[in-house]
Amino acid sequence: MQNILKSKIPVLILPLFLFSSEINAMQSVPQHKIQIQNPNLFDENDDIVLVDENGKKISLSELKGKVVFINFWATWCRPCVEEMPTLNRLKNKFKGNDDIIFVFLNVEANLTKAMKFMKDKNYDLPVYVAGDNIPSKYFQGAIPTTLIFNKKGELEAQIQGGRDFDQPQIYEALKKLTEQ
Repeated sequence: MQNILKSKIPVLILPLFLFSSEINAMQSVPQHKIQIQNPNLFDENDDIVLVDENGKKISLSELKGKVVFINFWATWCRPCVEEMPTLNRLKNKFKGNDDIIFVFLNVEANLTKAMKFMKDKNYDLPVYVAGDNIPSKYFQGAIPTTLIFNKKGELEAQIQGGRDFDQPQIYEALKKLTEQ
């Protein structure tokens, strides 16, 4: 009986994910988790500080006015590595669009290793490390995790687990956010 329930649960969960919102419709594998946050809960204590390869710090709050796509990843994380080609293609679709920023936050906190990985794989993805603690409401340690913030700095989606970012629904949802 337990085997029957185990096999039917993902089938029952998938429709709930697909119909709950536009971002949830991107869900292709039911065991991955997408949480839509209440966008009015952001406060200054929830800011994320990012450090780029030159040591320049920028905070999430400074990026208001742009859609911010943050992907938490590591070079040793197989699902992270598997989704990278689709992330690279997604970012390239927005080339020249100044209304969206892509951030690839390396949880290993090793910019040299992360940049070498990107170069070796021929990816054009901007790598950062955290300049401070990441608020747990955004990152609970599961990688990959992707956060999407709207132009007001409000969290639109928190996606845990690897996925195929080549799906047209993902591009259209992000494009819509950039046009708002």
